[in-house]
Amino acid sequence: MIRAGSRALATAAALVAVLCALGPAHARANELVTITIPDQQGEIPSRWLTYEGPPRAGVILPDNYDPQKRYPLVIYLGGLGGNYERASAGMTAFHVPAIMVIPEPGNGWYADWWNGGERGDPAWESYDLNEVLPAVLSRYRILPQRRYHAIIGISMGGLGATYLGGRLPGFFGTVATLSGFVDTQYYAPITAAGMGLVSGAQQHGDYEVYPVYGPPYGFYSDGHNPTQLAMNLQHTRVFQSTGNGVPSDDGMTDPTVIPEGTALEAPIIYPMNRRYHRALADAGVDVTYQAHTGGHDAPDGAAEFRAMLEWGLFEPVVTRPNTWVNETVATSGQLWDVGYRFAEPPNQVVRFRRAGNSLSVGAAGSDVTLTTAQGCVIETATPATVRVKKCR
Repeated sequence: MIRAGSRALATAAALVAVLCALGPAHARANELVTITIPDQQGEIPSRWLTYEGPPRAGVILPDNYDPQKRYPLVIYLGGLGGNYERASAGMTAFHVPAIMVIPEPGNGWYADWWNGGERGDPAWESYDLNEVLPAVLSRYRILPQRRYHAIIGISMGGLGATYLGGRLPGFFGTVATLSGFVDTQYYAPITAAGMGLVSGAQQHGDYEVYPVYGPPYGFYSDGHNPTQLAMNLQHTRVFQSTGNGVPSDDGMTDPTVIPEGTALEAPIIYPMNRRYHRALADAGVDVTYQAHTGGHDAPDGAAEFRAMLEWGLFEPVVTRPNTWVNETVATSGQLWDVGYRFAEPPNQVVRFRRAGNSLSVGAAGSDVTLTTAQGCVIETATPATVRVKKCR
């Protein structure tokens, strides 16, 4: 069964490479530049990269870019089977009125890998949140309001966008997933083993059976599955699209289509998205869901991207809700106006719940330090309920 699952995911890798050619040739061209974003904390050892040197990112600057002007920000996360160059290819064909950053995806599933409990090597989520985002904000003038920050992704990138958007809900106002891998516990044993195999874990010296999330029904898997974490996007605008596996007219006539791409959408991507949409709806998330004919191929992916742009990435959102819930297995992070850092990595999924000035923190197997936007520092054992108020 693992071999069958890995073949399906390997097919996904090949198909996502096709999606790099997204975009109509007549669209306005923007400027694509390459920047280096070093991993200062050593999250991404060089063996996980396909090129020498530190990780890089593609940046698409909007038409008539003025470095003195502030712009919206789009973080675009590419799919399985390529590096930042492949993820950037063809994206200039779309006119996005924003600075769009395409960080190195590295076949890393946008996660800090479990690796038998060591949690890292590679550590993609830490790299993207703690290195990429601060580097972009220091280098480019970005509008500060939450509504002007979007994170979007396709296939594996859809997983990354929905997960990382929930890790930093006070920053990203919009999350979009296009044919996303959004339920990582769908046929969990096959999926969990296949994720490591198609990422080349064994070739890089990692022989764990489940290197990315650990045991497929364990707490670390729960804490990285967007479907399990739907409540983290409760105050976020979400755009979700997926093919249903029935060949579309464009897909049938396009010579670049790999037939297995449409077939892959039906048994894997489409049911994942149906489960994810139900979870979002149950959590009260503002989600726009578009299911359509088609699959994992260039024309259908382009249609999804255009539909997302028509939907609008930068509409108004709540700036600072009075109540929110967030679940995580991360050791540290920022939830709205409260930062957290556990003394030891959590040994279970931890629920944070805010209601006015009251903040509850679930059991984590560790003490936690909370830091408010006003600079108050609260240290407490878990579980706990604390009062969050302005510092005197």
